[in-house]
Amino acid sequence: MGNIEWLVKYEREGTNLDFKREQYQKEKNKDLIKDIMSMANAPIDGKKYIIVGVKDKPDGTKEFHPIPRESVIDQATYEQVIRENIEPAIEFSYSTVEIDGNLLGVFEIGPCNNPPYMMKKDFQSLKKGDCYIRRGSQQDRLTRRDLDELLVFRSNYYFNGKISVGFNNKLEKKIIIEGNKEIRFPSDLAKERIETELNRREKELEVGTVHADSRIFNPFQATPYEKRSTETLKENLKNVKKTYNEDDWYYIGEEISDKFNIILRNDGDKYLEDVSIRIKIPREAGIIVMDRIHEKPLSGIQALVPPPPNATLTTVIHYPSVETEEHYYVVEENIGALKHQQNTEAFGEELRVSFGPRACRKIFSWEYTIYAKNLPKPINGELKIEVV
Repeated sequence: MGNIEWLVKYEREGTNLDFKREQYQKEKNKDLIKDIMSMANAPIDGKKYIIVGVKDKPDGTKEFHPIPRESVIDQATYEQVIRENIEPAIEFSYSTVEIDGNLLGVFEIGPCNNPPYMMKKDFQSLKKGDCYIRRGSQQDRLTRRDLDELLVFRSNYYFNGKISVGFNNKLEKKIIIEGNKEIRFPSDLAKERIETELNRREKELEVGTVHADSRIFNPFQATPYEKRSTETLKENLKNVKKTYNEDDWYYIGEEISDKFNIILRNDGDKYLEDVSIRIKIPREAGIIVMDRIHEKPLSGIQALVPPPPNATLTTVIHYPSVETEEHYYVVEENIGALKHQQNTEAFGEELRVSFGPRACRKIFSWEYTIYAKNLPKPINGELKIEVV
C-alpha cells in the first residue's frame, strides 16, 4: 500500500509505471494485451505497475477516476486473456487499493525473467509473433537491437549471483595452509654427501690411512660415491644441480607443494556453456607454480624398463595451462559445460603450488575470471590463501 501510494502521488509515467484512467473492459482486451506485453518486455529489474483510475496530467499532478466497487473486474478474467494470447507466461497480479478515498486498480507485473514475450495467436489486429516493448512512457514494436538486449538481460538474470567459486566443496573464499619452513633439495643432499666423502678422503690422506670398502653393489644401481674416484666426485660436485634437476623439480611439485583444485557451482536453472577459467597468481618470493606434473626420476634397473604406452599422457592432458608473465603466473583451463545444482572441479589434475619460507606469514590473492558462451560478461572474483 505504501509503495503504491508513493507511486500514485509522486511518480511520473515511465518504463516501469503506467497510469490508466479506466479499467480494461472486454472491448479493450487488445490494449490490455499490448500494455502487459510491453511492460513485461522492458529489460529492467524489479516489478512494473499499471495503475488504473488515475490520469497523469502534463503538469505532474494526478487526476483520480475511482473505480465503482460493483464494477471491479477480478484477476482471473485478466489472467485468462493474457494466458490465451501471450507466450511465454507472464507473472502478474491485479488487485484494488484505496488512496484518499479513491478505489484504484493495480497491475503488478513481474518478475519477467524469460523475455521476449509475444503473441502466440492472432487476436483482432494483433498477429501471431507480434512483440511490443515499453520505452519510457511509449510502446514500440520490438527491433533486432531490442532482442539482443533482452537476451543479454535474460542471461544476466539466469546467472547473476548464481555462480559460486571457491576452494574445496565448501566453496571457501579463503583458506589457511602451512608453508614449508625448511626446504632441502635432493641436489643439496647429494652435494652434502659428495662433500662429506671428499673431506673423508682428504683426512685419510693426511693421516696416511686408506679406507677399503668391501661392500658388494648391485650393477644395476648407480655407483655409490664411496666407489667413485676423487676426480669423478669433483666432477659430480660441479654438475650436481644439473644432475639432480629432475629430482629437484619432482621434490618441489610432488613432495612439498600444496595441491589445489578450484570448485565451481552453478545455482542457476540452466547450464553454463563452454566455460573456461583464468587465474592470476602473484609472482612473489617463495612461491612456485608448477607448469606440469613431474614424474619421479627412475634409477637402476627401473630406468632401463620402457614406460607403459601413454603413461604420462593423461596427466599432461588434464593439468591446467600455466604461463609465466612479468608479475603473475597465469593459470587457464577449459571446463566445458557447467551443470546446475552440482559442484564442478575446474582442473582435471590438481594445480601444484609450493610455498617456501619466504612466503610464510603472508596472504596471497588469486584473481579469477570465468568465461562462458552464454554469459553476457565474464565473472570476476578473488580467492585468498593465508600461509602460516
